[in-house]
Amino acid sequence: MKKCLLLNPGLVEYGRAWDLQKRLFHERSIGTLSDTLIMLQHLPAYTLGRRSQPVQPVLDDCSNEIPVYRVDRGGGATYHGPGQAVAYPVLGLRSYTSDYYNYLRMLEDVIIHTLSDFNIVSVRVNGFTGVWVGKRKIASIGVRIIRGITMHGFSLNVNNDLEPFKKIIPCNIQGVEMTSMSEISGAALSMPEVEESLVHNFAEVFDVEMSALMM
Repeated sequence: MKKCLLLNPGLVEYGRAWDLQKRLFHERSIGTLSDTLIMLQHLPAYTLGRRSQPVQPVLDDCSNEIPVYRVDRGGGATYHGPGQAVAYPVLGLRSYTSDYYNYLRMLEDVIIHTLSDFNIVSVRVNGFTGVWVGKRKIASIGVRIIRGITMHGFSLNVNNDLEPFKKIIPCNIQGVEMTSMSEISGAALSMPEVEESLVHNFAEVFDVEMSALMM
């Protein structure tokens, strides 16, 4: 069984986390680091992927105090904030699949299995990447693969504020309604328990043995 390192730095400003990703990506690319999963939360931030629609209400909102980052991942716009579980796998993809789209489906499986652990039934929607509960989207995915090494990943709405999503066109889907695990459950959930479930299901889907990365 392959081994995968786990790094959980807690609540991290997006720019700092992006710098961390790039450093770990470089180390993985030159072979000085094993496959690594970063599991964290972000301070409030909007990110615009390479395929984001140019018209985003947040860009014209002079009162907006949340930083906006244009990043090199695929997909459209999203929001990150405390109470949202974010995962960034930095992996040599060929060890798991040779198919980019299958990699996206594997990430969706991690999320779907995690939601099931908390008695939430979720689904895929044909033509879109991510995970839905009914007609509401609960998790977003945006990745980049360079020379076979992955960056970026997915975000799962757990206890986070959903209002900031209204200032963007999430994932380029006009009119999409976002939801969260706490909204569906009617109560706040334990972030450590959700993160633990995500890590467990990631290990199951990718067939890896997880061990903590100390930095």
